[in-house]
Amino acid sequence: ALQPDLSWRELCVHYKFLSSHLIIKYQLGLYTFSHTQAQEAVFEFCFKDGEHEVTSVREKLIRYFQERIGPGKSCSRAVDELPWLISQTGNKSQLEKCILDLGVFQQICARGRCSELLGYWQMVDWDREKMADAYFNACKQSETAAGHGDLNLLKVAETYETLGRFLRDLGLLPQALPALQRALEIRETALDPDDPLVGRSLHQLACLHAQWGKLTTAETLHRHALEICQTTLGPEHPLVARELDALAVIYQKMEKHDLAHPLKKRAFAIKKKLRTPRRATEGDAGTDPLQRRALQLEELVIGPDSADVARSLNELGVLYYLQNNADVAESYFKRSLEMRESILGPDHPDVASSLNNLAALYNDRKLYDTAEPLYDRALKIRLKNQSSDSPGVASIINHLARLYKQQGKFDKAEPLYRQAVEIREKTFGGNHPSVATALVNLAVLISQQNRFSEAGPLFEQALKIYEDSLGPQHTRVAETLRNLAVMKYEEEDYQTAAHYYKRATEIKEQGGAYGEKGLSHRSSSIETTSTVKNI
Repeated sequence: ALQPDLSWRELCVHYKFLSSHLIIKYQLGLYTFSHTQAQEAVFEFCFKDGEHEVTSVREKLIRYFQERIGPGKSCSRAVDELPWLISQTGNKSQLEKCILDLGVFQQICARGRCSELLGYWQMVDWDREKMADAYFNACKQSETAAGHGDLNLLKVAETYETLGRFLRDLGLLPQALPALQRALEIRETALDPDDPLVGRSLHQLACLHAQWGKLTTAETLHRHALEICQTTLGPEHPLVARELDALAVIYQKMEKHDLAHPLKKRAFAIKKKLRTPRRATEGDAGTDPLQRRALQLEELVIGPDSADVARSLNELGVLYYLQNNADVAESYFKRSLEMRESILGPDHPDVASSLNNLAALYNDRKLYDTAEPLYDRALKIRLKNQSSDSPGVASIINHLARLYKQQGKFDKAEPLYRQAVEIREKTFGGNHPSVATALVNLAVLISQQNRFSEAGPLFEQALKIYEDSLGPQHTRVAETLRNLAVMKYEEEDYQTAAHYYKRATEIKEQGGAYGEKGLSHRSSSIETTSTVKNI
């Protein structure tokens, strides 16, 4: 930073000399002093002229790190150093601007250093309520700017969610609500109604209402999140167990112990099935749980090929996928697939699971042409081994339909969306919210092709199911009304569009904060998160 023209080649020579004399060392990704005596000696030599030189170097470092902070490029090192350096100068306005940067805010929160952030706000003499309002306004500005550069609405939703959780942890519940509500609204607009990210937003809102003591609202939100998790991720996914546990706690607080007990029992059964015996290893206390589990599994995959080894390879792929290490995850998924095909045969259900996981990974990378044949083959295998309306078949149908829609292959997506409606009607009955969600997915696809006369009745049918099953003030009702408003607006039936939009807005206002965006987006799968599973 202080010597911008210094090349790595020159730096390596200096580092080798200084480290051999025990002056500096490389630790945790940083070059640092080997001991305090060396640090004090260097400081005395370099800054012998006093505070003026210290200030000059700080200003130079501040300029260097400021260039490394901005939308989509706030690196951890800059976020660590810049606020501290500015705080040492006493420049409150500069510090305020720095910590109001949403990239800095997200990085600090993600690294669990919220107390440090609050300390900086105390330095600029801001109270927590003023800070909350400033961050929310910054989020609204980033939402307006979404679509330019690397910033998209889903990243904005992530920021709203981070803010909501941060404020909730501080006990600022009224300020946390609009942030979490807006995150949900963006995801409902940008993704399919049963996307896992929508479920995550519902979970965060439910936790807020539970903390607030609004248990009935929390129960409704947790149930909705549970429904999405079960539909999209499968009935034995860890997130299903999480929602079951959360619902059980709500019922215990409501003293409905007869409802809480079976939920806790089911959650325990899911977690027990996912859990394997843990062998404690020396020095692993500070390791991330996902990394600990990966180390345990890596011990299990040493040995001859077997179905158990293939299962461990698949689970390793899932763990590395969750750690955003897609390349390593891909290699484990491929090894698991090859082993399962060799040992179990090409049409075994576990082969379908490996194919599904690989397809999900490629879909996330937007390698749709690579993902498509894998999903297609997984579907054929499951249809051979399971009934056509089983959850496993339904899950792949949903993923394949979304993939076709993302590619603009509406002619291939439509029959799958229609099949999804039929499966849910057969599984849940005709008046279940899951059926309404499937109808909305189909209606969105059809309306994207400007076939409004066909889409309208599907939206209306979904609206009636939501109203009958969830109540007329539910957020799903509002979202479907919004979809109808968008469709009528595109048909240039502005009066009817205004009527639907007014009803949607009234519901949102009664249930919490509602954004001021106009009729610009329909609930559609602009960007869908796929899911890999342990099977």
